[in-house]
Amino acid sequence: MTTHASDSSEQRSAEHAIIMAVAQELEVVLAPARIAIGDAHVEIDGASPDYSVLVEAYARIGALKGAQPRKLATDAFKLAWAGQKLGAQRLILAVADEAAAGYLRRPGAWLTAAIADAGVEVLVAALDEDMRATVLAAQARQFR
Repeated sequence: MTTHASDSSEQRSAEHAIIMAVAQELEVVLAPARIAIGDAHVEIDGASPDYSVLVEAYARIGALKGAQPRKLATDAFKLAWAGQKLGAQRLILAVADEAAAGYLRRPGAWLTAAIADAGVEVLVAALDEDMRATVLAAQARQFR
C-alpha cells in the first residue's frame, strides 16, 4: 500500500512523541482531550487530568512555509483562550525544532510579545533521530 503524498500520519506520531516528552519533563500525565467550554469544544493535543497544564504540539522540522506560521499563532491563541477559561496554570506550545521556536521568539515581533503576554511558553521537545528522519522524509514527500 502506497502512502498518499499529503498523508500526515508521521507528523501525528511525532506530535504524540512531543507530548510524551513534555509530560516526562514536567512529570505530569498528558493526554489528548476534547474539552467543552460553554457551547464550544476545543481539541487539545495534551492536557493534564485537571486541565492545569495544556499543551499543543507541532512537528515541523526546518523553516516554516506557507500557512505554517498561522497554524502556530492559532495554536497559541487556542491555548490562551482555553487556558483562561479553564484556569490552566501552564500553557505550552511544544515544537520539534529550533526553527519553529525561533519564529515564535523573534525579537520585536508582535506574535512573540502576544504569546509571552498570554502566558504561553514555547518549548523545544527534540525528537529522537529515527522519528526526526521519519518526519523529514514525510515533509519531502509532501512537498509540491
